[in-house]
Amino acid sequence: MASTSGRRKTTSSGRKNTGNRRSNTKRGRTNEERLISNEVLLILAFAVGVLLFLCNFGIVGPVGDSVSSVMFGIFGLMAYIAPVFIFLAIAFGISNQGNFRAAMKLTAAVILFLAIGMICELFSGNLQSMDTYSIKELYDFSSQNKSGGGVISGSLAYGIYSLLDIVGTVLVLVVIIIVCFVLITGKSVVKTVSEGSQKVYHTARDDAAYRKEQADIRRKEQQRRKESERNTKKALESGIEAEKILRMNKKVSGVMLDTTIKESAASANLRDDVHEITVNDIPERPVRIDEETSVYAADSTLESIRIHTTAINQPQNLVPEYLTETVTTKPNHSVNNKESVKSYNTERNSISKESAASAKSKEPEQSLAIAQELKKNAAPGAVKKYVLPPVSLLKQSKGNSNASSPSQLRETALHLQNTLKTFGVNVTVTDISQGPSVTRYELQPEPGVKVSRIVNLADDIKLNLAAADIRIEAPIPGKSAVGIEVPNKENSAVSFRDLIESKEYKNFQSNIAFAVGKDISGQVVVSDIAKMPHMLIAGATGSGKSVCINTIIMSILYKAHPDDVKLIMVDPKVVELSVYNGIPHLMIPVVTDPKKAAAALNWGVAEMTDRYKKFADMNVRDLKGYNKQVEALQKKGETGEHTKMPQIVIIVDELADLMMVAAHEVEESICRLAQLARAAGIHLIIATQRPSVDVITGLIKANMPSRIAFAVSSGVDSRTILDMNGAEKLLGKGDMLFYPQGYTKPARIQGAFISDGEVSDVVDYLKNQAIGNTYDPSVEEKIKNIGNSSAGSPGASSNELDSYFIEAGKFIIEKDKASIGMLQRVFKIGFNRAARIMDQLAEAGVVGEEEGTKPRRVLMNMEQFEEYIEEV
Repeated sequence: MASTSGRRKTTSSGRKNTGNRRSNTKRGRTNEERLISNEVLLILAFAVGVLLFLCNFGIVGPVGDSVSSVMFGIFGLMAYIAPVFIFLAIAFGISNQGNFRAAMKLTAAVILFLAIGMICELFSGNLQSMDTYSIKELYDFSSQNKSGGGVISGSLAYGIYSLLDIVGTVLVLVVIIIVCFVLITGKSVVKTVSEGSQKVYHTARDDAAYRKEQADIRRKEQQRRKESERNTKKALESGIEAEKILRMNKKVSGVMLDTTIKESAASANLRDDVHEITVNDIPERPVRIDEETSVYAADSTLESIRIHTTAINQPQNLVPEYLTETVTTKPNHSVNNKESVKSYNTERNSISKESAASAKSKEPEQSLAIAQELKKNAAPGAVKKYVLPPVSLLKQSKGNSNASSPSQLRETALHLQNTLKTFGVNVTVTDISQGPSVTRYELQPEPGVKVSRIVNLADDIKLNLAAADIRIEAPIPGKSAVGIEVPNKENSAVSFRDLIESKEYKNFQSNIAFAVGKDISGQVVVSDIAKMPHMLIAGATGSGKSVCINTIIMSILYKAHPDDVKLIMVDPKVVELSVYNGIPHLMIPVVTDPKKAAAALNWGVAEMTDRYKKFADMNVRDLKGYNKQVEALQKKGETGEHTKMPQIVIIVDELADLMMVAAHEVEESICRLAQLARAAGIHLIIATQRPSVDVITGLIKANMPSRIAFAVSSGVDSRTILDMNGAEKLLGKGDMLFYPQGYTKPARIQGAFISDGEVSDVVDYLKNQAIGNTYDPSVEEKIKNIGNSSAGSPGASSNELDSYFIEAGKFIIEKDKASIGMLQRVFKIGFNRAARIMDQLAEAGVVGEEEGTKPRRVLMNMEQFEEYIEEV
């Protein structure tokens, strides 16, 4: 019974499944038939639509003309678009079968089509001429004239027109069209009109604000001009001639204004020596522009921007020394002051031609006096004295009259502020610092603005400012602001003479002071090599490394006596530093052989060790304390064997060449000096044009705390030098990132330029002093001995045996096996040196030739090897 009921259930379920499959099959066939019929209908509708459209233009023959006549009679002017409308309506209806919303939109489209036809009928004039309603008259009018609304739209229009007349009919049709448009598109007309009106309102408001802004600018400019004219008029009314005013404003001739003469016994003679000079010879003192009124400003916030352009446009300290010694200027006096002008005229009239001539002849006399003093010092038996080179050997700064004006800077600041505002970043420009090569705009973001948003817009800012490149410093160290550095349209060259004559350099208390250049605000930057205490200089070819090294050397020559500072120069390129041969500061001639350069660095290590031993004997910690102890002993008359020791600066112009010849020895010497030589008074300055990791190794970089990066080609090189990006955005020609020990971030500085002619003049001046300083023969001998003792090291001649040759031979014979790796592990040497020792052992017959991956065979025993050593 159970089995029977199971079979019944199975049979019942099988019948149900069979019925479902049949219904699904039938439904599938029905869908396929529907799809085919719909596709056929669409094709026929498209063909009929195209045919009807062509009939309207009379290109389908007599049948087409008849069809066209019927179409115009039914639809009127809308017959031109009726074929397209019919096809689209059929396609839309087929694709949206059973969709109520689609059917409503299709109905609205049909009503819209008829409403447009009614408007055509209304404006055709046919309704106004009809006395009574006539279908035939509507048909004939539309068919013959190809205008109007046809029978359908015309009949509907006539019904409304007869009730509401022309105005009411138009109003009703407009409402119908708007309603149909809303139903078809699903968009609100009120919202669309509201958004459009708001857009128009905002545009009009912005235009009005811009016009008001421009009017304010023009009004302020007019006020400034009127004020200037009023001041000029007052000056004319005070009795001063217009010609003199123009001369005072442009070119002033006579003595310096607002001066006081120091009282002395020779004051009368000094007055006779005053000669006539011009403003072209004596520029105005560099002033700090801190204007409170703006020539160009968009709003009141830009008027308060501080602009710093210190010492960019005017050359400095061009007053002859014999005038600066006795004439002092009074600061903060106006040229337009009446008393000043009167005193100026009085003193100018008192100058005689004879005194001017005598004053003009005074400078050659001073040069002659210097020459006589040098000749006197060079005479036999005379006390030889070192004379610092005069500043007159250096060229004067030409200045730059094409620097951007404050109004141009404010205009750029406004453009920058608006550019960031378009990207939704609201900032305020608070300060502008114009340097020799770049101008920095300091931006203060509004609360809630991320600094990263400004940094990410670097390319957009560069595009909008049309700048070659920009650098963003976010944030500026010590300020709650972001700095955007934009290159100047015309760079101002920084003269080395400007740095030497600056008070920062003159008042710097160090024998190895280094005049770096001028920062973004135009201020002179001077650093102490002793506090760095070692420096790495790197950058691409032509970026300014050699000029920077010349600046360092010249800074020392203008500051230090040869007894206080000594130089060792390494120049594998031969042509860069050889010009300094013969100056009294050099301990040895400029080293050009890379092998001797490694020996010179090894001598530096030996000298450092020797100095520390002397420090221990004197119970002092550094060179400064040692020299003080020696001076105290000299005063007591207890000189003994201790003498004052100078500071030593070792300058290497191209590290890459040294690393190719003797990488291990050079790296080891540099690291030891960098780690220990500071207290001994020995300082390293290393330059390279290949800032790659195989030249500037990790050990070298870790022990060189101060770095200078010039322009490089990629961010990888910048990270090798500074451990950060930035150097790849520099402009070249002395534009540098100065990163000494103690700085939290690199400072952008424009380095000074010194020509080869200026260097040659200073070197010739020092050579011609003939003060008796020669190279130190003991140092040369020590370096030569170090080079000879390391002949067995890598880089030595292949004809001489390595210093480990005997030990390696005995070790291999004892172990009875030979391999290069074994020599590396036991003697802790590099692969190249171990391979060279193995080749020498093979030549001596101690081991056999190579046998692929197998170890070499040992051919000698210990007795035979000792006999070979005795013979050698």
